[in-house]
Amino acid sequence: MFDRKEAVKAVHKGCVDKFEELGFAFAGIAEDESGVYADFKRDDLTVRLLSHDNLLDVLEKTEEGDFSKTGVNLLDLDDCDEKELKSLCNEINDSVSESYGKKAVKSVKKAPATVSRAAVRAGMSYDPNTLANKILLVYPELKDAYKENIEKYDQFLCDDFFVNYGNERILATIKSGDAQTRKKLFKILVDMYQDGTSETQNLICVTILGEMNNDSEMLEVCRKYIDDDDFYDTLEAVNKLLASGTGKRLKEKLENPPKYKPEKKKGGLMSSMLDASAMQQQ
Repeated sequence: MFDRKEAVKAVHKGCVDKFEELGFAFAGIAEDESGVYADFKRDDLTVRLLSHDNLLDVLEKTEEGDFSKTGVNLLDLDDCDEKELKSLCNEINDSVSESYGKKAVKSVKKAPATVSRAAVRAGMSYDPNTLANKILLVYPELKDAYKENIEKYDQFLCDDFFVNYGNERILATIKSGDAQTRKKLFKILVDMYQDGTSETQNLICVTILGEMNNDSEMLEVCRKYIDDDDFYDTLEAVNKLLASGTGKRLKEKLENPPKYKPEKKKGGLMSSMLDASAMQQQ
């Protein structure tokens, strides 16, 4: 186990050679209300590795601008050893090489900003893009699919990303994954459900976990890791409905959404499903 400053020093040690190779100079480690960070500078560009909560953000800014987030990595100080830090440094080194190396493509669209925990405390709610970024911490191999989604649609289209890429990994973890990965996954899902927008809750219960198809063993795993009764009861109701005759029509609607149109608002499919379930019981 590391304290935050020790962890950032270890990350600096594992990344400084790559930054220097890319023309950056180390500008020191410091701490403020946002967390502990290490800065690297090249000309008027500063790249910051910021540790806060259980995350390590990669941020950048030019001399005249403000810091903007370009990447997020998991850095859980309560579950961190030298092996995990080495893996984290490798991920960061690959990322900065891609972003700041000679062959870096500067025309790539930037990912949408995520909603921070501090913003949620101030009254905001987690959106689907934030959920996706949290999921990338568990399945970093999905990062390319996430970037391609943004390139294709000029924004993040959550249903496309999860149905075609994310759900397979998530459902495999629920069905036969190891306990540590399950724990990380469900912590994200519970946090995102409890403090998420209605669209985020729909995404979790219908688009993602609705694909369990009312599998009793998978629902039992969910019950073990979901300590929020409202979340689990809703999830269970959605799965039962999708397995019913009425649910088949609604599931077909889910699997064959209307053709994508930019800026179109998402509908509350989960609310519609639960209303249909209530009508069945009357």
